[in-house]
Amino acid sequence: MPVILRIAFRNIWEHRAKSLIIGSFIALGVIILLIGNSLLDSSKRGVQKAFIENFTGDVMIYGPSATAVSVFGEGGSETGEIPVIPDFDKVQTHLASLSDVKSSASMSVAYGLLTLDAAEEIQDVVSSEEEPTGPPITIVFGVDGDRYFSMFPSIELEEGSYLKPGEPGIMLTRGQIEKLEKRFKKQVHVGDKVLVTGFGTQNFKIRELPVKGIYKRSLSSSLPDFMSFADIDTARVLGGLTVGANEASQISDTEKQLLSIGNTDDLFSDDMVDSVQTSTVNLDAIAQSLSSSAERERLNQADTGAWHFILIRLNHPALAPLFIQDLNKWFAAEGIDAHATNWQGAAGTYGKFSDIVRIVFIIAILLVSVVAVIIMMNTLVISVIERTSEIGTMRALGAHRKTIKRLFLAETLSLTAVFGLIGAVLSMIIVAILNALHISAGDNGLLVMLFGGDVLHLSPALPSFVSSVILVFIVGYLAHLYPVSLALKIQPVKAIQAD
Repeated sequence: MPVILRIAFRNIWEHRAKSLIIGSFIALGVIILLIGNSLLDSSKRGVQKAFIENFTGDVMIYGPSATAVSVFGEGGSETGEIPVIPDFDKVQTHLASLSDVKSSASMSVAYGLLTLDAAEEIQDVVSSEEEPTGPPITIVFGVDGDRYFSMFPSIELEEGSYLKPGEPGIMLTRGQIEKLEKRFKKQVHVGDKVLVTGFGTQNFKIRELPVKGIYKRSLSSSLPDFMSFADIDTARVLGGLTVGANEASQISDTEKQLLSIGNTDDLFSDDMVDSVQTSTVNLDAIAQSLSSSAERERLNQADTGAWHFILIRLNHPALAPLFIQDLNKWFAAEGIDAHATNWQGAAGTYGKFSDIVRIVFIIAILLVSVVAVIIMMNTLVISVIERTSEIGTMRALGAHRKTIKRLFLAETLSLTAVFGLIGAVLSMIIVAILNALHISAGDNGLLVMLFGGDVLHLSPALPSFVSSVILVFIVGYLAHLYPVSLALKIQPVKAIQAD
């Protein structure tokens, strides 16, 4: 083997030009792989940290659903309703008994529009460059203030105070405040009241709430900026989680008979009119029914047992997959139609972004690898043709086919090792330069998500480095197969005569 290696290095040196061409592609491939994988790893870690620290925790529990439900309400039932966690108290009791749980917080979600005074004439902002602005849309997170904000310390106050349990109010971002000010042409301060119009599958609900605080997130501006925090009862009402929402309507037998008619023409038939017994209309009873506010109060009274999600932080976040598996087994054993998922499932579309980018990058790398294999293969084929007499002489002197195979493999792998190391060193230098430049993503949300933060910071991971080196060696090995097959077909006598 040492003899073959010496011959291999001698041949590499004698064919410096071709070796440099092949080595350049190997080094370039290593640079692309290492920097690309570093970008993807940094992006995934950044997005993961941002969502765990801001929205989802390590584990999230949601209610009955055939598909995963995100913390923003994506998924759920076919009607668009966000499922409520069944047996909530039982689930909470079980979580309290688990030593792996560091902290937990419950929340509900509603969708709404932000406005100011309902009696005020809305003035659309129109210019030559922009369309009329509409009321800011918000996703309302209904939370239990103390537990939620202690679990997510990355939610920082700019002005005002955090929500307190049992106290109606709303917390908005600076961006939401600016949109309201722009639309209504007036200043909005902490303590002023805003109107939130909740829209859902059942009806619209309107709540007037004081602005308790203006908040910001200390981690990554790539995260959505249209969330607001409200007290849990307000979020429940806005989302239709009220006491009267699920009550069954009571109708009389006569009304049931009318509803059971399949043909609308029968409503006006003689038989139908004769079969319905008329009675004296009691105007006082109708007036009393219309003036009663009991039904209206039930439809506006929050269901205090309704929660959409439970967010959990673990003492050992690395054990989240096992924790989720055990928790789902417990749900199944107890007959509770609830599910646990990790941060990525809880993040919904945002959590899938890094995976989509990774898939696109892998496809691009495969295409680059195919091109590299073809170029390296062609270069090696030319080298084989130029060394026909040399190979024939070696065969004539008694070199076996296996020796020729080993010789070409040694040359290819030696090139891969040397130029792969050069590519790795160059990629580390490039990474250090890029990190030192502190390249900002600015206001570009796509770049912020790709960078995993507001500033580009690459941190190569050992698994990515190892996988890149292995892939380069595989490319080199594949590239040498066809030239070797040509070399083995050379007849010693013809090869000597060809010179």
